[in-house]
Amino acid sequence: MTQEDKLNFQDDDDFFAPEDNANEQQLDAWEMLIVDDEEDVHQVTQFALSNYVFQGKRLAMINAYSAEEAKTRLQQHPDIAIIILDVVMETNDAGLKLVEYIRDALRNRFVRIILRTGQPGYAPEQEVILKYDINDYQNKTELSKTKFFTVVTAGLRSYSDMITIESYRQHLEERITERTAELVKLNQDKNEFLGIAAHDLRNPLSAIQGYAEEIIEYLDEMPQEEVIELTQKIALSSRQMSELLTNLLDVNAIESGKTYLSLQEHDMSPILQLLVNHYRERAKTKDIKLHFQPQENGYSAFIDKGTIQQVLDNLISNAVKYSPLSKNIYIRLTRRDNRVRCEIQDEGPGLSQADQQKLFGKFTRLTARPTGCEHSTGLGLFIVKRLAEAMNGKVWCESELGQGATFIVEFQESKLWSPKL
Repeated sequence: MTQEDKLNFQDDDDFFAPEDNANEQQLDAWEMLIVDDEEDVHQVTQFALSNYVFQGKRLAMINAYSAEEAKTRLQQHPDIAIIILDVVMETNDAGLKLVEYIRDALRNRFVRIILRTGQPGYAPEQEVILKYDINDYQNKTELSKTKFFTVVTAGLRSYSDMITIESYRQHLEERITERTAELVKLNQDKNEFLGIAAHDLRNPLSAIQGYAEEIIEYLDEMPQEEVIELTQKIALSSRQMSELLTNLLDVNAIESGKTYLSLQEHDMSPILQLLVNHYRERAKTKDIKLHFQPQENGYSAFIDKGTIQQVLDNLISNAVKYSPLSKNIYIRLTRRDNRVRCEIQDEGPGLSQADQQKLFGKFTRLTARPTGCEHSTGLGLFIVKRLAEAMNGKVWCESELGQGATFIVEFQESKLWSPKL
């Protein structure tokens, strides 16, 4: 069989891109595997496609002279885009068995397979197309250079489209997996949220019910002092429920993105002074002293006034709640690196490293317990952190076990502030 019979290429050079600046720029390449047992076929194919460019990429041709050698090349080059495959090689159906190996054993559905045979009697076109997962069938004696260009281009375009679709599919699958994990986590959080909320609401609700039933049953014979005591307990349980519900609503607003802030210039000193005055009265019941020196020059920051009150209220409340009897709490305002900082230092038991790692978590229960039987929802510091971050601030704790704890919250200083002379 002559070379012209094997590949009846005509002089159709105008279909192929010229080799412009080939030595100046190394382009990415489409990998093409040529599988044929005749050396002449490899040489003619390489010559015909030597200057071929598609989508800015040249062809990198890989040669195999048998179906078995092709299997090795496929393992070495998993990204082969197109295979030009002879049928009759070491056996009369070697090429067809290689097709089955590629599609079934390697499970490669992407590579485009073009059968190119010089002996169509061994593999009739209609039968092969129906039975085997190939993408084109060409007779060597009828394959001109122009037609070969068309066949290769169509194959590469199909391969490129399939790879693009697969990339989108994988990306979509990853997003679905991520979103599913997020929804599972949200559902777990919701179940935990409802479980803890139900547990924490049950105790004060049961107490209110018990106290109310006792008053109803024994009101006529009950001393006034005892009635007052029971109603005070009802009021306390109601406050605990109100605090928990308020915190639950705050958490829901934060996590649903419904926290609306108006960041403006506010002096933190008078806000802090009001809170200190309020908690001094509560601290007296535990003989705890709050120390805060009002600042004359002002400490202005870009904050939301109502939100900063909630943040500082939580931090001071915690300091009073967890401080042992007859201790001190030191509250300071400072400036550092264009940031306004509030420090709340207590003389409590301090925090272990394990407690510090989960300090700002949701529904966190730490080793330390309130020292005056106060109620704790386990949500306060979680809310503090999220609200501080919503105001472009940050909050953290510095503590050593047995050495007390200092909670620090800081915000961007207002540039409108200037020191008094």
